[in-house]
Amino acid sequence: MIEALARLDILGEASRFALVLLRTGGLVVFCPVLGADILPARIRVSLAVALALVMLPIAPSLVVPPADAVSWTIVAIRELAVGVGLGFAARALFAGIEAAAALVAGQSGFSLASMVDPLTGDQGMVTILFQNLMATSLFLAANLHHVFIAGLRDSYEWLPPAVALPSARHLDQVVGLLGMRMFTVAVELAAPALVVTFAVDLVMVLVGRALPQIQILTVGYPAKMAAGIVALALLASATGSAIGWMGRTFASDGAAIVAALAGR
Repeated sequence: MIEALARLDILGEASRFALVLLRTGGLVVFCPVLGADILPARIRVSLAVALALVMLPIAPSLVVPPADAVSWTIVAIRELAVGVGLGFAARALFAGIEAAAALVAGQSGFSLASMVDPLTGDQGMVTILFQNLMATSLFLAANLHHVFIAGLRDSYEWLPPAVALPSARHLDQVVGLLGMRMFTVAVELAAPALVVTFAVDLVMVLVGRALPQIQILTVGYPAKMAAGIVALALLASATGSAIGWMGRTFASDGAAIVAALAGR
């Protein structure tokens, strides 16, 4: 046993584990499900460590392990950038879901009130809180959090560890892709709900023109709130129908981000 321990390169394996932990930690910190603020910090750290232990046999070893501090720092920056990029790909989808809920809230009057979102710790509109919790539940129920882990595993094939900084040549294209993805998700999810609220606005305008004596603001606000509840139901249905498409979108966006960091 002593001879086996002597043959084992403890410092080398610890260095390799630390590099793997940087990639998994970057994903966990920025991932909207695994890194939610509602989870205690020790749970998130435990998730990152557990993922690192699982990925350690999969992660390829460096041809020449970095022995000096400068080379190790370069590899560490590369690993952290990959993990953060994967986390941002997932967060862009949830940002689109939140933007869809904000559009509905602005059209239906729910934006006048705010609550504390337990997932982010920030104050947000009640529709965003509802949509965030529902999207998280659907993601977990559909096992789409496994897509995050699969993307982390595949990232070692797309961008293995190396003594080289991540490429920033295509960074602007990646940022544009994530921004476009967020806008697309928001518009596609909120479109049915926006049609409902727009129809209510149109009816209120016609009623106000036909019957000027009616206090349209007094009557219209409860009607807009009722339409907002219907719009939330439509938004929930649209999110449930699109949840599989979102999982596939995360996979493609994650691959695009890793490819951009690799300079391809």
